[in-house]
Amino acid sequence: MGRRRRRRRKYSYTDGATASDTIIAFVIAGMCLSVEVVGYIASIITKGNVPEIFGTLYLCAIILSVTGMLFGIFGHRAQEGGVSAKRMAIILNLVGFVVPIVTYISGLI
Repeated sequence: MGRRRRRRRKYSYTDGATASDTIIAFVIAGMCLSVEVVGYIASIITKGNVPEIFGTLYLCAIILSVTGMLFGIFGHRAQEGGVSAKRMAIILNLVGFVVPIVTYISGLI
């Protein structure tokens, strides 16, 4: 008589696979939002007299957020991964796109 092999079940509480485009979109959103936070803190510390490089960094943050939204949309079309993570990546990049434009229009930076 052969030994009976038991299958061990692996329990996981999260999705195992996430689209690589979604992960890239999250990283880009984090870089974009961190540049914006550093700009706000520098603006508060210097009372609005920030160096010109922060304007260039804000333009780079806008370009990064557009790129992150594209990666998020491509990740949304992929089969693997959860839809909520894909949507959150797009939303974070959209926030990273809108916030510099609103602060520029309002004259805060």
